[in-house]
Amino acid sequence: MTAVADVHAGTVHATVEIAAAPDAVFRALTDPDELPRWWGSPELYQTHDWKLDLRPGGKWSCQARSAEGTGEVRGEVLAVEPPRLLEYTWEPSWEEYRRSIVRYTLEKVPGGTRLSLFHRGLVSEQSTRGHGEGWTRVLGWLVERLSGARARTSA
Repeated sequence: MTAVADVHAGTVHATVEIAAAPDAVFRALTDPDELPRWWGSPELYQTHDWKLDLRPGGKWSCQARSAEGTGEVRGEVLAVEPPRLLEYTWEPSWEEYRRSIVRYTLEKVPGGTRLSLFHRGLVSEQSTRGHGEGWTRVLGWLVERLSGARARTSA
């Protein structure tokens, strides 16, 4: 799975097909009990303490722990239309909580769900590259959790 980072536009885009129904994919993206089961790995970092008020204007947050230390990501839900759309602000502690926006769209396809991710408003070329690498890992973990298979991707 590879996310495409456009460093000039400050965006990351990825599309992946997952062998799971849209409801299952949406639940994996929004259930505070499910999120730490797949978002992270022992080698890199592990997320925990997910909180999510799943409504426009609702707040969300999670904590992360790695060999280098701890971090937090937080934000606000902007749009939610289960099981096809989720959009929220992304405010990571490692970027002094500068705000960007993550949008997931889910579409039922033969064999499962096509998930498209669009992350916009990233603050620098370094941030955009880093988030491109990060989303590649994160979406790979999601595919492994839900389908136990490697992702089929397109950019």
